[in-house]
Amino acid sequence: MAIGERKAFRPYLREIALSDHPQLNWRAAWIMSNMETAIVQETFPSAQELIERLATKSKDGYRREILKVLVHIELNEDEEGALYDAALKMWEDLTLAPAARLYALRAMIRISKLYPALNQEILAYYDDHYLQGVSPGIAQQMRQIFNALS
Repeated sequence: MAIGERKAFRPYLREIALSDHPQLNWRAAWIMSNMETAIVQETFPSAQELIERLATKSKDGYRREILKVLVHIELNEDEEGALYDAALKMWEDLTLAPAARLYALRAMIRISKLYPALNQEILAYYDDHYLQGVSPGIAQQMRQIFNALS
């Protein structure tokens, strides 16, 4: 596929990634999360639509992939706040898949690097209650993230 053809494909990929079609949207988000940062930023000049998708009752894997796409996008101050709030809600939701919650925690940490005062708020969530039901491997990753904040 030529470069021009790949570029023409991006609006369709974007449309599918933002769709409500559960069999396709997570796959499109997964493809986007594995693309070069410059391409993702070109495809999603604003992160707001993606952040809004985190609040939907979509499948956990889709929300995880959206968080992975957001890593590639530069956020403005409003988007940083919205992402932090959405990620915090995901972290608090113990019914979510552990991997989705892990990526939500990573998103919170990303924002806390810009606003270090958030570290204390995040550390308040370092409780065994929030580690219930996760595999030992994911629990260890979560503990490492929290320990790096201390």
